[in-house]
Amino acid sequence: MVYFLSETENKYMTMCLRPRIRSNPVPEELRGWNWHTPPLKPYYEIKLPMYAVCSNYCKTARDVYLTFVENVKGEENINISLGKAIHKTVAGAVRAAKHLEFDVPPPKVTAFQDAIKEVWEYTLSECKTAFLRAKSEQPYASEEDILATSIPFLVEHRMDGALLGCSGLISVDCYDYMKNIIFDIKVTSSPNELNRLYTTGYALVMESIYEIPVDIGCIVNISFINGRMNISRDIHYIDANLRSRWVEERDRKAEIVYEGRDTGIPEECYQNCMFRHVCSGGDR
Repeated sequence: MVYFLSETENKYMTMCLRPRIRSNPVPEELRGWNWHTPPLKPYYEIKLPMYAVCSNYCKTARDVYLTFVENVKGEENINISLGKAIHKTVAGAVRAAKHLEFDVPPPKVTAFQDAIKEVWEYTLSECKTAFLRAKSEQPYASEEDILATSIPFLVEHRMDGALLGCSGLISVDCYDYMKNIIFDIKVTSSPNELNRLYTTGYALVMESIYEIPVDIGCIVNISFINGRMNISRDIHYIDANLRSRWVEERDRKAEIVYEGRDTGIPEECYQNCMFRHVCSGGDR
């Protein structure tokens, strides 16, 4: 499944990542529960959504200026629409599996039906396999207990990020409460390490609310090549460098909004930018 790690990935996490975390722990001042002291304490009374803090496709962050200063609405393109559909499908399939509904058909949508069907069936199949395996290994456990341990995922878990200067309710794609991993899905054929800022932000918010350490993140990259789904995972330590980078981005973008400063058009525009029509009339 999207959130089930392979045997190789589990070995990497156990033999490499967790020992690294123990030998090089996160400094206490960069834990989310220290939201009330620098450097985590927000410098500006500006609250931005998580996507605004973590997005990096606009090198000058002019998207932040246009959205939160000029109140310009971006144009949703096919990539964003597909991403929303895939997120909704994965979450829906996990919820269906937790109700033992392994054979229900995928939701009908107006577009991307082939992709939706493949993601839905793949997710349910992996959940069913995990459930049946756990059921055979735990003959005296209740179905509720088997589900809790075989499909240990909170999907689209809602949290309030206000303590760290984030606006609204933040929706985490998935939290594996057995292995303590934050997952974030990206529908892209070009994995980008900068996307680790998303799992970093979610980990900080979770720490600020629940006061439990969250050290491991995983970016799940989903793409469709020749009509076939491809999944790769970037499992990483949410270390001091990532946490500091997230704080820098939060404060940099909050400053843009606070000052109402137009940061200008970057030298190279992202092809699928939602504000391409505003910055250059779609000619760049």
